[in-house]
Amino acid sequence: MSSETATTTTGRSDRAVEAARRSALRLAFGVTACFGVVEAFDWDVTFLAPLLAANMLVKLPRPPSLAQGAAVIALMALSTGAVLMLTAALIGKPAVLILALALVMYLSFYAHRRGAPELATLLVQLSAVTLPVVSVLSPDGADAFATTLVMAGIVALLTVWFAHAAFPAPEAATGETPVAGFAVTADAAMAARQALLDTLVLLPALAWFVLDASTVAVVVLIVIVTLLRQHDSQQGQRAALGLILGNLIGGVMAAAVYELVLLGGTFLFFVMVCLAASLIFAGRIVTAGDRAPIYAIAFATFILLLGLSLAPLPASGGELFLNRLLNVVLASAYAIGGLSLVERWRSSS
Repeated sequence: MSSETATTTTGRSDRAVEAARRSALRLAFGVTACFGVVEAFDWDVTFLAPLLAANMLVKLPRPPSLAQGAAVIALMALSTGAVLMLTAALIGKPAVLILALALVMYLSFYAHRRGAPELATLLVQLSAVTLPVVSVLSPDGADAFATTLVMAGIVALLTVWFAHAAFPAPEAATGETPVAGFAVTADAAMAARQALLDTLVLLPALAWFVLDASTVAVVVLIVIVTLLRQHDSQQGQRAALGLILGNLIGGVMAAAVYELVLLGGTFLFFVMVCLAASLIFAGRIVTAGDRAPIYAIAFATFILLLGLSLAPLPASGGELFLNRLLNVVLASAYAIGGLSLVERWRSSS
């Protein structure tokens, strides 16, 4: 009997190891493929598609069905168009625009906490924090940026399907949670409370950058949104501070990879270096347990800063990499500080 139990335990352990290995390969190859596609087509905003793909591949153990994918694409187009029209209509009334954006962020955070599709909620949030800034900086470029957002979502979704087809989860693991360390779906009351507090943390920074738009705003606001999505109040303040370290790790890795890419100078070399770095992050994400969100934040920061270095936003081409990294760290410190102020209300039942 004990021999059968040992054999069963060993089999489960082997399946868990294989599932983790395939999860890491899906994540690394998916992000690298996204970077390769957007670089091959010379997109202006390189980081969007890999960031969206990484978010889905970290959280989803199985690929969305064709019907779910079609629904997500439709939702992406509708939500991005709605944010664009909202921004265009209220750009001359900043106070009203800020309140409207706060409502959009609250609803998207609530949907995220209730288990809505990762790609859909993240794209809504990216639209809400970037389109108003881009509209102020370059009114003529807002439409193009909105189109790029939707196209990035489509590329990310196709890449997720490709990654799952190339590295499918073992049959016994298809129903398991994707990665340990991430928050589970909250009930309606808890989701509403957490969404409200997430919105309150984001709102001052969002209002500031809508009133005083700059290319720095895009980096700062995306970092804050990503951190709020990853944060779990049950992991404590120490884990929250670890997210700042994660951003620093991601920034340093992005700087190192960018310098290597400049030395290599070829597309193939870029893909190979990007794959190597992605494998390092992906391996840590699937094996780090409760610390997985720290490495997920590091990976998101790596994608963001590397993408901005490869294809800087308008008017940011001369910005030093060190300045971008400093903005990331400051954004993380702001978000962690805001979360610490509302932690008592976030954790209460």
